[in-house]
Amino acid sequence: MNIQELVVSLIAWIVFQTGLLAPSPPHVVLVPEKRMIELAYGVGSPSDVHLRALYNRDNETIYLRDDWNSDNLRDRSELLHELVHHVQRFNKIPAPCSAALEADAYRLQFQWLREQGVADPYTLTETNDLWIALASRCH
Repeated sequence: MNIQELVVSLIAWIVFQTGLLAPSPPHVVLVPEKRMIELAYGVGSPSDVHLRALYNRDNETIYLRDDWNSDNLRDRSELLHELVHHVQRFNKIPAPCSAALEADAYRLQFQWLREQGVADPYTLTETNDLWIALASRCH
């Protein structure tokens, strides 16, 4: 399955789970991690920042690391996570800030991973509830 077919099937899954309307697929671009960090934090970002995927609400583009692999379950789940943000944006889900939408994206990502047979999505994604709570805070 190519990436566009995967995007369409993942959007369909998100829509089925949430009852939200389906947007047109976003742009998906593979970029070096350093470029993704610059897009998220600007030039001169701290060197200890790591990103695997990023959604830009302004240009409806998902950025994935250039080593992203459609055969890798974690990579596919990260695409799904960013697609949740695309669906949220299209449906104008209210939130006090964009970070507040992270908890729902993680919940759906973990639900999808469990459906794929992953017993512990936290271990696979190298995250925990504290990280999700911090990522979901408005600053």
